[in-house]
Amino acid sequence: MEDAKKQITEKTAIVSIAHVSNVLGVINPIAELTKLAHQHQAVMVVDGAQAVPHMTVDVQALDCDFYAFSGHKMCGPTGIGVLYGKRQWLDQMEPVEFGGEMIDFVHLQESTWKELPWKFEAGTPNIAGAIGLGAAVDYLTEIGLENIHAHEADLAAYVLPKLQAIEGLTIYGPQEAAKRTGVIAFNLAGIHPHDVATALDMEGIAVRAGHHCAQPLLTYLQVPATARASFYLYNTREDADRLVDAIKLTKEFFQHGTNEIR
Repeated sequence: MEDAKKQITEKTAIVSIAHVSNVLGVINPIAELTKLAHQHQAVMVVDGAQAVPHMTVDVQALDCDFYAFSGHKMCGPTGIGVLYGKRQWLDQMEPVEFGGEMIDFVHLQESTWKELPWKFEAGTPNIAGAIGLGAAVDYLTEIGLENIHAHEADLAAYVLPKLQAIEGLTIYGPQEAAKRTGVIAFNLAGIHPHDVATALDMEGIAVRAGHHCAQPLLTYLQVPATARASFYLYNTREDADRLVDAIKLTKEFFQHGTNEIR
């Protein structure tokens, strides 16, 4: 927030930020940032792809102007997502796609648009995707987003001390479980994260290694890439223990060539 107060000025038109980092797992103070942005008449745009599947989100309480998230991050189909926007902005905006159902009247030289939300929904919609996304929303709502958040918090609190105890392992982002989600990015000293991911895969542990679509962040962290474990509603403490054991085995193999990677 201290840095945000320096960066957001009267020259700022739009503030765009992730609600939850897909690399660091950190939960950003969106309501505070929105208040700061609005003090400078800036528009607040929030990427909620990593937040909506993991916790209860109230866009009115956050007071953000736009909030976007994807379907496949919340157990739904690919190729569909949601954009929430305040009516005052959506009324002012012009559509960028044109087709059936979004027009009111069409003339040779000009057209008028239907009211919201049809103005932005040109042509045949992704009907199957919308039905699938609706089913995913119902599924997560039935489980309870607050229960999902509590489950992830329990796993993070359980596994973080075990990972922090591994010599040579660096965890990026908050070191306290209460300040993050179940996303944990890490590196093992002297071992490229792609090699770590391959070794873990041979142990039946699925992680992602690379830039995580966040190269500026990794440049800031001064690392070429990281490995990232992501805990969700289907993971257990047993999974967490298997991750820790596999990382220890990987470290031993690359440092001393002992303990065969299966």
